[in-house]
Amino acid sequence: MARKTKRIGFIGYGQIGMTVHQMIDRDQANGMEVVFVHDMASERLKDLPDDLVLQDLGDFHSRDADLVVEMAHADVTRQWGTTILAKTDYLFISVTALANQDLEQDIQQTTYQYGTRAFIPHGGVVGMDALLENRDVWEEVHVTMKKPPKNVDCAAAGVDPESITKETVLYDGPTRGVCPLFPRNTNTLAAIAYAGIGFDRTHSTLVVNPQWDTATVAIHAHGGGIELDVERVEGITGVTGASTPASIYNTVQMIGSSGPGIHLR
Repeated sequence: MARKTKRIGFIGYGQIGMTVHQMIDRDQANGMEVVFVHDMASERLKDLPDDLVLQDLGDFHSRDADLVVEMAHADVTRQWGTTILAKTDYLFISVTALANQDLEQDIQQTTYQYGTRAFIPHGGVVGMDALLENRDVWEEVHVTMKKPPKNVDCAAAGVDPESITKETVLYDGPTRGVCPLFPRNTNTLAAIAYAGIGFDRTHSTLVVNPQWDTATVAIHAHGGGIELDVERVEGITGVTGASTPASIYNTVQMIGSSGPGIHLR
């Protein structure tokens, strides 16, 4: 039986986008093909074939993508999420966009109206299945993120990371509040909130220390006689954890791959 190749479009071609593209092209049997790449910083696309570059994101539908993957910024989903979902499926890694309740509702309604699907990757979240499966029994979910200040984009919060000389709590409160302050750093926190008990009930703490050289995410949840404690420690480049590109590739593969073999979903 002939298999259909899934057509994938990329928005954002930084570290994650380039690595995921390489992973897709490396495996010719995965049943996926990248059909366009768009990035606001056009210099990032200079080494790509001209027919792969999409200069105007408004023309995305002309490439007939089965899945569009956002790997840029939450602003993309705010500006383009419902437009894309009116045409095709959409995976967005900038989960902080969902901290806006109106946008979350608009995305939901658009998928129902057009029969498309919006996907959230697990990214740096370990134990998302447990959070999701027990979301009705959790009484508390608390997540702590620890990073070096140089690896936190503090622009929206008005904080100078160079001024931080000791361990400092940048935020401690409901997850909905941390997302607009640090939108490029807290997608993991947003995904945990969405998978579990929501942005308002999930408590997030963001801590930085210039002595650290790794990124840590620690989740504690309890309720219904269940205790969940999970911690992940990894290297970090820029605002991105070392495991993120491979994680995003695997999520894209789960959604888009029609290649042969036995697949764990």
